[in-house]
Amino acid sequence: WAWDPVENASFLPWLTGTAYLHSVMVQERRGMLRVWNLSLVIATFSLTILGTFLTRSGVLASVHSFTESGIGPAILGFFAVIVAVSLALIAWRGDQLRTPGRIAAPVSREGAFLANNALFAAFAFVVLLGTVFPLLVEAFDGRTISVGNPYFDRMTRPIGFALLLLMAVAPMLPWGSEGKRPPTELLSRRLMAPMWIAAAALVLSVVAGARGWAPLLAFGLGGFAGGAALRQTLLAVRRHRWRGLVGRTNGGMIVHLGVVLVAVAFAASQSYVRQAEFDLEAGQPASFAGHEIVYVGSAVVAHENRTERVAFVRVDDAKTYGPAIATYPFASQTIGIPSVRSTLRDDVALAVLQFPEEAGADRVILRVTVQPLVVWLWLGGIVMALGTALSLVPSRSKRREPAEAVAEEAPA
Repeated sequence: WAWDPVENASFLPWLTGTAYLHSVMVQERRGMLRVWNLSLVIATFSLTILGTFLTRSGVLASVHSFTESGIGPAILGFFAVIVAVSLALIAWRGDQLRTPGRIAAPVSREGAFLANNALFAAFAFVVLLGTVFPLLVEAFDGRTISVGNPYFDRMTRPIGFALLLLMAVAPMLPWGSEGKRPPTELLSRRLMAPMWIAAAALVLSVVAGARGWAPLLAFGLGGFAGGAALRQTLLAVRRHRWRGLVGRTNGGMIVHLGVVLVAVAFAASQSYVRQAEFDLEAGQPASFAGHEIVYVGSAVVAHENRTERVAFVRVDDAKTYGPAIATYPFASQTIGIPSVRSTLRDDVALAVLQFPEEAGADRVILRVTVQPLVVWLWLGGIVMALGTALSLVPSRSKRREPAEAVAEEAPA
């Protein structure tokens, strides 16, 4: 993840949509936040249209964007109409949606969901600002600037940590009501097991060689949130057997487990990436980041529209991989074709930088990039998709989800 503008454009609706999925439960349970929830729905749709404009209009320089198209002004106009009409309708009829209810207990499920929504909204604002700010500066001032990874990393990191913390705490909280005392004792009992899992995750990370406060904090909070989701899931399964895996709340816990996998894998892959370049002759090995790289040799492969010179590289005495440099008949530049070995531990990416032309020598200049836990990003996404599918399966009770009942009734 490189905070590419087009990637950000697709990420923004996910943030506001996820905020809505949490806050709508407060509306369903307490009849509150109706105007806010409507605003989140409008924001999600509007950001989808804005993302389409950014992708299709050619205003962004990105490997994921399309070339400049005449459809851009029409999409931008549609976006402006949607935002203007929606805001006007909320201002005109919003009073009819408001309810007199309020969050009586800050330390409650609805209080946690409100904090969750504030964090998601802040996250979306930070990403939106960093994405469109260069466009606004260029449009009004004529200057070309860029907003890079340091801005996004510095601004979103604390929000991500806070969201992981809420993922652990919120499912343990009961729904609040007037006059109810904060359930601190109950909360401490329910969080005991997740805290032990968090401590174990930290210890294992340090033993495995992890360093740096940010990734270690991510691993600890990931263990905390994952332990909480796992606790809720196990309690629900113990009480309702297989039905403890279905329904909105129970499926949501599976989604939380997937989010934890993604968060931990993201922290590891971004914090501990290692890269080096090697000038190797045929048969020459090189050791890097716990892997042995051996350049076997090269060959020229002709295709219908290009010619490739492939470098055959063996990784850890296992399979041979073939990064290459492709030359097209009508192109002025060569294009690299990388090759990646993926395992549960890490990804080893191989890229050919150059084949030095020397008489009688078969040499290659090879770039090797090692990123840990990349596969777990995909596995986390699969778990999230599975949890989403399980949440669509109707539970036995329409008024109360099984895991929610377990969280409030089962002894901690």
